[in-house]
Amino acid sequence: MRTALLSLALLTLCACGTVPSRPGTSAPVERGPKAISLEGDPNGLWWDAATKTLYMADGQNNRVMKWTDAGGVALVADLPPVPGRGVGLGGLVRMLDGTLVVVRFGGGSAGDVVFIRPDGTSGIVPNLKPERRRIGLTLARDGQLYVAYFVRTNNVNMGAVARLTLDGTEQDVIGALTKAVGVLAVGDSLFVSDQLAGKVYRSSLAAPQDYTAYASLPSPDLLAVGPGGLLLTGSREGKVFSIAPTGEVAVLASGYQQPHGLAYDAENKRLFIADHDGDTSNGVTHFLRIIPVE
Repeated sequence: MRTALLSLALLTLCACGTVPSRPGTSAPVERGPKAISLEGDPNGLWWDAATKTLYMADGQNNRVMKWTDAGGVALVADLPPVPGRGVGLGGLVRMLDGTLVVVRFGGGSAGDVVFIRPDGTSGIVPNLKPERRRIGLTLARDGQLYVAYFVRTNNVNMGAVARLTLDGTEQDVIGALTKAVGVLAVGDSLFVSDQLAGKVYRSSLAAPQDYTAYASLPSPDLLAVGPGGLLLTGSREGKVFSIAPTGEVAVLASGYQQPHGLAYDAENKRLFIADHDGDTSNGVTHFLRIIPVE
């Protein structure tokens, strides 16, 4: 009887997208499909495979949250306050020493970059230009940070990608974009999404200024690495797109609100989606979505 009940429980977990925990672990793995309603607006996501933790930049409440299979959603740290317009958070990365770095959009007057040390203390990177609307952030394998931003003058956007240090230097390496949103370092390559142009560009890290068009798709957002060398990005159309190494674009998933940040857990073959609710007519509900992706 006990064996039959155990078998029934395992079947029930698998039917709802949850698989049993492995020996020595404390919680089953949620592969989805699942939508988790959040009291906040997630944007940048970062999956840390070593600690099996998803980090989320909550742009509504100016804080960083985390999610785990065992503990669900929890607070990591509130970020330093910022004057002026709503802050808005963008991309998020976790550096090798455990420091979390996140960009703040700032609405054209209060843009900056903040960090959270492993001991929980936080600070603001000094000397950065507040008019830069920073959204994308990536960490190259050599530990170098790159940020995607744009400035708006007389309703005209000028976008770029810059090399960033936590000491407060920001040096442009890619220019002549319009609305640079996502940036992603993969191996020796650097990818950047231009939302207004409907393009994803690719360059080498050795010569980032020599970038070329990699793919064309509607309003690409933040970028992430997916399975099998795929590049992933969300869209205002409510879709998640995959981009093959050949540049071929396909719809990976659809039916969402506005997918922003993405993060892929390769071990458990699942994709995390920060699903932003842009329709305020009937209230606002933002979600963390989890879907299985082979």
